[in-house]
Amino acid sequence: MKKFTALFLSLLIVVSPITRIQASEGNVSRGEFIKTINDIFYIYTVMDNEEMFSDIDLETEDYFELMAAKKNGYITGYTDGSVRAQDIITRSEAALALDKLIKLPKPDNSPAFGDHKELPLWALDSIEKVVAQGILSADENGNFNGSEPLSKTDLKNIVKVIKSLGLQGREDEIKTIKSFDGFEVTGRLSVPVGKEKINKLVILVPGTGPNTYEMRRQDNVGSIRFKYLDVYADKFTSDGTAFFTYNTRGISLGDEGPNYASIDENGYKQYTPQNIAQDIKCMIDQLKKDPRLSDADIILLGASEGTVIAPLAVSEYGAEADALVLMGYSNDNMRDVLEYQLGGGMSFFNYTLFFNAVGSKEITKEQYKADPNKIIDSVLGGTAFEDIDLDGDGVITVEDFATMMTPVKEGLFKAIESGDDKWIKENMSTMMPPLMTNWFRAHFELPKTEDIMTKVDIPMYIFQGTYDANCPVQGTYDVENRFKELGKENLTVHIYDGYNHDLNFIQFLYGSGSDGIEDIFSTIKDLQISDK
Repeated sequence: MKKFTALFLSLLIVVSPITRIQASEGNVSRGEFIKTINDIFYIYTVMDNEEMFSDIDLETEDYFELMAAKKNGYITGYTDGSVRAQDIITRSEAALALDKLIKLPKPDNSPAFGDHKELPLWALDSIEKVVAQGILSADENGNFNGSEPLSKTDLKNIVKVIKSLGLQGREDEIKTIKSFDGFEVTGRLSVPVGKEKINKLVILVPGTGPNTYEMRRQDNVGSIRFKYLDVYADKFTSDGTAFFTYNTRGISLGDEGPNYASIDENGYKQYTPQNIAQDIKCMIDQLKKDPRLSDADIILLGASEGTVIAPLAVSEYGAEADALVLMGYSNDNMRDVLEYQLGGGMSFFNYTLFFNAVGSKEITKEQYKADPNKIIDSVLGGTAFEDIDLDGDGVITVEDFATMMTPVKEGLFKAIESGDDKWIKENMSTMMPPLMTNWFRAHFELPKTEDIMTKVDIPMYIFQGTYDANCPVQGTYDVENRFKELGKENLTVHIYDGYNHDLNFIQFLYGSGSDGIEDIFSTIKDLQISDK
């Protein structure tokens, strides 16, 4: 989908003198207009550190909707910095906003209005364009009535026409997929508007935890909130590719919690890699029944835990995928992953990043005190060197973190063995996403991922960062070497120096770029798999 959000221009408001008119029944408030535009054009980001409108704060209803409009530039507010979300938006103001958003063409024959002389000059061109497209219309007397409030009927027509003309570039459909055991999985299919045949369908197989089909997230410092999967949906549909995402078993959209998800524990207990792998097979089978997708090549895009589940779906359950694209690859069995993560390895690696000591087996007191990235106070809460150097040998090593983590690791493995979901919920909530003991035990039954991958003969691509603290890059080197030893040529590996587990996605979101994310998009776009 074309990035309309990057093209928004300011919605100019001429207010002299300022007249406050509260929206009433039948009329549309500025806030309602913003929410509707955000929805149909998939405006999904908002910077919390953006200077906020003068008449709202974090407690304001629809704060993030309003600030998303400001961030994306199509509502700048009044001269006093206010947004006045409860006030009306006039038909002239709406016309200008829509014109700047959609970049409407100038009509060959400009419509004539009975009240032409009364229409504001700053909106006249825009009014002519939206009327020519049928987005807004004049009344029975030929008057546009630009100073009148936008009505709810007007807004419904705006949405209808924009969708009928395909101006939003992408459309979403909520699907219910019945899985192998009768469980109903809810997903979202994003498709390019107007295409009767779609050549590729990407199904995201996400990482660990209670994920939803839109997966709302924050960045690492909580300064930006966004619908993570809309970023992918926008890009894929703009390339002519369909994109499908789904709720984890037992998960539905929510307003709080991890990924803004609501958890039904009875359903969530069924979240295991084996069940999800079979769900994916059922997704493919049922989505291929859509006439638009009947001949589409299927690409499974696995992320983190998804890099285990995607090949499992193909090798063990016969999912008819045509390619696997894997980011943040996990090669080890989950038991070994936990041994690494809770055995001090992941924590020590993160500290080597903090103190510019990557590759070193220790961090000295001098390196710690130098604090090159200024994180001791901001991230570590002012923790003293001596509080981390538990064995008192004058350096911070992986053994210090292993000592810290031993009670937690032992407690977790004991809880998994005994099926104590309550202990995990009460003791692990700050360290990992909410998980059930069924999930751990099911993962422990699996072989190493490379053993699963070598059974798969379709094209596979791995994208991994050398600074991946969750899944060390060595696992990617291991599977690459395994394929070479076996003489298999269907695996392509991309390694990115200094990139983290999610391939520096936040940099991509901020606009400064991520070669890893961009290479995933270009790889999928250029894939030539079949002549269906």
